[in-house]
Amino acid sequence: MGAKITIDSASLMNKGLELIEARWLFNLPAAQLDVVVHPQSIIHSMIEFVDGSVKAQMSVPDMKLPIQYAMTYPERVEACFVENNFPLIGTLNFFQPDRHKFECLGIAYDALEAGGTAPCIVNAANEIAVQKFLEKKIGFTGIPELIKKCLDRVPNHQKPDLGIVFETDKKTRELALSLY
Repeated sequence: MGAKITIDSASLMNKGLELIEARWLFNLPAAQLDVVVHPQSIIHSMIEFVDGSVKAQMSVPDMKLPIQYAMTYPERVEACFVENNFPLIGTLNFFQPDRHKFECLGIAYDALEAGGTAPCIVNAANEIAVQKFLEKKIGFTGIPELIKKCLDRVPNHQKPDLGIVFETDKKTRELALSLY
């Protein structure tokens, strides 16, 4: 993983961004989406159907297989990397993340509920906040603080066109760069 993905994983912003992505990919309301932390990183995604059954995409804790599947869909291409060894994996654990402890995840949920350009603001502000953290200009707890300041100051357009989305992204990045 690269530096940004590592920081996003530590703050759980990666899960928040995946939540926002899932909302649009599957056209589901926020109430039907949830984040579950799975420390073994074997399950990459799950979906629960109306009958209560669950399907999961499982593989070794590496993104090669999910990426291969995305690139070759709908075909299934033989993988040339490590195979699953479920007896070696052992137990699979899951827990609900604490949205207060992981502020970035809470911010992503709030942006999803707010709609409009709020998710765009969160994404742009997070990218600059992580950059500032990596440059040692802010501390780890400064990441959600910077994102919240951007959400407070950049207008949330409820029915944006693509031009407004790009303008919101630009204004958010400029504001985030000017802070601290």
